[in-house]
Amino acid sequence: MSYSEQLLDSIQDHDFSQSKHLLKEALNNDDPEILASLAENLTGSGFTDLAKEVYRALIAKFPKEDLFKVYLAEILLNDGDEDDGLSLLYSVSKDSSAYLDSLLVQADYYQTSGLIETAKDKLLQALKIAPEEDAVKFGLAELDYLSGDYEQALALYKDLVQRQETFGEVNLNQRLFATNAKMGNYEQAADIIRKRSDSIFDIDSKYEAGLVMLSVGDDDKAIKFLDEVIEQSPDYVNAYPLLAQAYEHKHDNEQVLRTAQAGLAYNELDETLYSLGARAAANLNEMDTAKDLLEKGLKVAPDNSDLRMQLSNLYLHMHQDNDNIALFKNMDNEIIEPQAHWNLALSYERLDNSKKAQSEFLLAYPEFKENPDFLRQMIMFFNAQNNSDITKQLLERYLKLVPEDDEMQDLYDNL
Repeated sequence: MSYSEQLLDSIQDHDFSQSKHLLKEALNNDDPEILASLAENLTGSGFTDLAKEVYRALIAKFPKEDLFKVYLAEILLNDGDEDDGLSLLYSVSKDSSAYLDSLLVQADYYQTSGLIETAKDKLLQALKIAPEEDAVKFGLAELDYLSGDYEQALALYKDLVQRQETFGEVNLNQRLFATNAKMGNYEQAADIIRKRSDSIFDIDSKYEAGLVMLSVGDDDKAIKFLDEVIEQSPDYVNAYPLLAQAYEHKHDNEQVLRTAQAGLAYNELDETLYSLGARAAANLNEMDTAKDLLEKGLKVAPDNSDLRMQLSNLYLHMHQDNDNIALFKNMDNEIIEPQAHWNLALSYERLDNSKKAQSEFLLAYPEFKENPDFLRQMIMFFNAQNNSDITKQLLERYLKLVPEDDEMQDLYDNL
């Protein structure tokens, strides 16, 4: 048994007492091929300090074997020793058989460092040397995807997926449908998902597939993928709002409410889930549940105007007029929505505060002057106030919209 094998066995047995001795013996006695394999195994096992010693010894013995320099440089870069790592990589000449490997390691380093253009330049150089090398094509596709050059990325992914479905840990089918989705080609993305659904394994791919299927209206498929995401990882919080929306499209209020409540248990800051859950609860006539969700939602997001409006509508429905008015108590008229003014007008009217009701009706009027329901309520209010002039003007506008309303026509005739 070689010293290299003895060293690897001792590491596997978690016996590190002889590591330095065995490494020294290996460097002095083992063949270069065995040492190269030792360095590779040490790197793969995470013992990079030992691997570096082996590569340095190999470089000293074989200074023209540039591949050892590339391997050592990659370890140095990963360990944060950037100057020495780059120095080794740039020492590999263009005539070297390891020059392509040097370019690929450089590209990976520059991409990791956020220098996308520099990384792409290295890969384009590599492509000239090896135009059929899939590692180069994949690297360029990934950079194009990150840079938003989706058309170029798509062409490269399409070429790669003809020969393999994965590259390293990356699912190429996922990249294909995700790139199409980024380009707005949702139907094409959905077609890929339907044809390749058996190759969508990882959780992020399933989430993105669910998002795409929801976008094209295939709610059943969206539910399938999103259910799998949550089953695999219940704390995958982004899946819950999409799943709730899919169930809402199917008018399955019980599942919408259940999904919203489950999602909020993991992320109480999700404003969308408060809204979806409350709407489903109201549809199920569970008004107290709806109110509880909206009130909690507003505590979490006090500036969320949609939640505030939703709660206002609910308060109005439940005849909680004082609560409805309190929702907008400290807000300026300029930032209150027209619908809120309408709601406030009805609450003030029911509380016999005619002055406030009149003011709110007039504030809502510019937005809803073509809305028959609003006009009818406003007519009834001003008629009850014996304001015949305004009532008549409102009736004229209303009857142009709803001429068949005999009750309002009679009221107009009697004024």
